[in-house]
Amino acid sequence: MITDQYIHASEVMSQLSAVSVRLNIDYEICSIAGDTNEIGVHEFELYHTIFDFLPDSLIDSVKENLQKSFRTHQKVQTDVNYINVINEQKKLRVISNTLNIDAEIFYLVTFLRLPVTDQIIREINGYESYEEARRQLEISEARFNAFFENDPVMHMSVNPENGLIADCNQFVIEKLELQDKNDIIGQPIYSIFTDEKKIRCLALVERFKKEGKLKSEEMELVTKKGKVIPVILYTVAQRDEHGKIILSRSTLVDITDLKNAQRRLNKKRKRLELLNKELEQFVSTCSHDLQEPLATIKFAGDVLGKLYNDKLDQKGRDYLMYIDEAVDRLTKQIRSLLAHSRIGINSERSFVNTNKIVSTVIKDLGKRIIENKAEIIVDELPEVEAYGVELRLIFLNLISNAIKYSKKNCVPIIKIGATECNEFVMFSVADNGIGISKEDTKEIFKIFNRVNESNPNKGTGVGLAHCDKIVRMHEGKLWVESNLKKGSTFFFKIRKQYDH
Repeated sequence: MITDQYIHASEVMSQLSAVSVRLNIDYEICSIAGDTNEIGVHEFELYHTIFDFLPDSLIDSVKENLQKSFRTHQKVQTDVNYINVINEQKKLRVISNTLNIDAEIFYLVTFLRLPVTDQIIREINGYESYEEARRQLEISEARFNAFFENDPVMHMSVNPENGLIADCNQFVIEKLELQDKNDIIGQPIYSIFTDEKKIRCLALVERFKKEGKLKSEEMELVTKKGKVIPVILYTVAQRDEHGKIILSRSTLVDITDLKNAQRRLNKKRKRLELLNKELEQFVSTCSHDLQEPLATIKFAGDVLGKLYNDKLDQKGRDYLMYIDEAVDRLTKQIRSLLAHSRIGINSERSFVNTNKIVSTVIKDLGKRIIENKAEIIVDELPEVEAYGVELRLIFLNLISNAIKYSKKNCVPIIKIGATECNEFVMFSVADNGIGISKEDTKEIFKIFNRVNESNPNKGTGVGLAHCDKIVRMHEGKLWVESNLKKGSTFFFKIRKQYDH
């Protein structure tokens, strides 16, 4: 079948008084259709450079024609006057184009002796089908060229042997603030990068020759006006039929917006770090400096109570008691505030067994569990990557609260479970306690907020605030579902594992 097609193509070329050849990227002849006698040149031989067989008067014009078709990826047609092998003045039409066959670039060049009449063309057998195929090829090439040229991403080809730029799309010209492709084609590839990246560029060229690809290389272009453009470089090899790399095809993605966003985030992060340090310093001041005057107030109240107890009426003694209680409460709040600010400091994530963590918490609360006759049911819990000490504090607070806010004359029943949801794990701590009103469920996670003021075992109002902060450290979420007099279920969702 291939032979029949070849014979047919040769017959077509003969009737047209033409020769058509396919060349590789080095201008070596891969296939021939037609008789070179028709155009008056030496007989072509396969795997030799075409310029070995052309008269001097043809070489420059043909070479320019081929180079132009390579740069533009379009059909190029040139009429050339030349002197044939028997020293006659003749005229040829040279038509060249580039073909992409299995990701390899070839030239298709046709030498057509002039003049050619319409009658000869019409009489060629199968010409219409050939013309239709060529037309479809031209349409396909036009679509590719339009995509290549108009794609808002930089595309570039480089000859790895000499490191010179062979081609690029229009977006490269716009980005580098050049006038046209003549300003860049034929230039060394390192010339478009900043001074800091030139040496790296040369190293990448050598690596590409060995590996045949480059992936996600961060580089910096410099425009004609000196503007720096950060890019991510991706490069693949274009090879000949022998596997030799003949060109590199590179895509350069402008990441200026990404870099600007990173800089803004870094500024915010540094600002947050500074604010956190200031907050830590403030809380430390509260913890240490404010406790001294509080101790003085408490001491003075105790002295007044002892020295003047018989001289004070009941109202005076009540006021001293109020002062003493307020000092104790404020001291506890200051200590709780300091503990809250220190959550997560110098902590590191590791894989922890939550079953063991909960078992340890239950042992720590053993006395309270026995006193309240509480029943704790624990399902099988998964291993997670977490801050172990802080995760233990979550379960300690939630189980402790479930016992503390149980109903009178009712055995506290606490159920602890977990469900895996894709990359997250959702833990639950359910109780049959007094419950929380719908309005209060929105407030209980705020620091120093206590919604059960009537409870004799009321705390400082920081336990759930601690839990909320720890869950956020794990990029998760904490919430509660509750009904008054029926109990509450606290849920918290954290990542099962983190990208490192």
